[in-house]
Amino acid sequence: MQLGMNLNQYQSLKLTLTPELRQSINILQYSSHELIDYLKQQAVENPLLEIKENTSMEFVTRNYNNTNTSYGTFNGDNDYDPIIHYSDTVFTLERHLLEQIMTISTITKGQRCILKFLIGHLNHHGYLEIEPAIAAHILNVSMEEMDAAVSTLQSLDPVGVGARNLKECLLIQTAALLECHSLAYRIIEHHMEDLAAKRYHKMAKLFNVTVQEIQEAADFIKSLNPRPCSEYHHEMTQYIIPDVTVEKVNDEYVIIVNDSMIPQITINPLYKDMKNEEEYIKKKQHEVAILMNGISQRKYTLYKVTEAILERQSDFFKYGMNKLKPMTLKDLSEQLGFHESTISRATSNKYIQTPHGLFKVKDLFSTGLSKRNNMDSESSVVIKEQIKELIEKENKEKPISDQMIVELLMKNGIQISRRTVAKYREEMGIPGSSKRKRY
Repeated sequence: MQLGMNLNQYQSLKLTLTPELRQSINILQYSSHELIDYLKQQAVENPLLEIKENTSMEFVTRNYNNTNTSYGTFNGDNDYDPIIHYSDTVFTLERHLLEQIMTISTITKGQRCILKFLIGHLNHHGYLEIEPAIAAHILNVSMEEMDAAVSTLQSLDPVGVGARNLKECLLIQTAALLECHSLAYRIIEHHMEDLAAKRYHKMAKLFNVTVQEIQEAADFIKSLNPRPCSEYHHEMTQYIIPDVTVEKVNDEYVIIVNDSMIPQITINPLYKDMKNEEEYIKKKQHEVAILMNGISQRKYTLYKVTEAILERQSDFFKYGMNKLKPMTLKDLSEQLGFHESTISRATSNKYIQTPHGLFKVKDLFSTGLSKRNNMDSESSVVIKEQIKELIEKENKEKPISDQMIVELLMKNGIQISRRTVAKYREEMGIPGSSKRKRY
């Protein structure tokens, strides 16, 4: 064998992500809020980029009775500012508890200091997050003083505040009632696991009572509040702005790509008169051009994807969620000629406002199950609604099993396995028939 080195030339095709393509991909997958943050960051990095608030929302409409396309302008309401409507006088849990302490004349100054310390270690549900022994060590007080302070804290309103765990919280609430439910108290104290597993017959034998009495105690425990102080925990409302809106106007569906929040991009006038030959200026101008093109491409892609969804899900837009049809990324990819990854990015983290409410765009996609004697298929979302409806109407003393649900759905022409029914039921957070039974 002769060893040697050869120089060969060959051609190959390779896909390379250019800076323009990479940025367009990033911009497409951003929601409106994310895009605003991205533009602000770009403005910091590029002195030529100037952004200013947009005052209108352009949209494109299509008449689905013909192929004409028209353009218009939607004037957004920019007068409302949610910040100025947010109150800074929220009545906090800490304030509520401190006011109660001040009204108790028997509390000494030292006890008040301990209570203030404990109140500072409550989480937003009202649970005490510091061990009394550790608190006593930090404050250099005896355990007797600390236990007395914890007891005082747990006697305050709302009932259940100061508990160290769920069991203690429920016990405090049960004991505080004028007519203490003794059976419920004993179940909470010793049989929480049996209660969660609904082992009613086992507990009935242990307490020498009927299963119905255990059921009544369980219902009472469910009425208690595991988060007694949650009403004092306030978070500023997070407003969801739809990325695209579909409205019905004069029997036509109008697609509105919402860019009212997206700032307008311009070149900083300070740099307009500078010579374009300067390498730095040319580079930054090119970056602005790429950014503007990416935003324009995002708007076009969102419109085309929404248009395709509107065509495929026309019954959903007319009648609601129960008419949602199976639809996958591949379906739209084949229809539009876009890659599936493009469809995925265009629909990720996006919201659509429809005549039937606000939805995540991804919620309009689902797989389907075949219908008997029919080539059509039923959306998994619709099937879940039917399963939920069947369970809501069942006899709670004799709840229907997953196999019975299969048989009932088959009467409606829907072919589905028992395993799939169980999967959908669990996804909706609905327990099995044995856990739904009432006595």
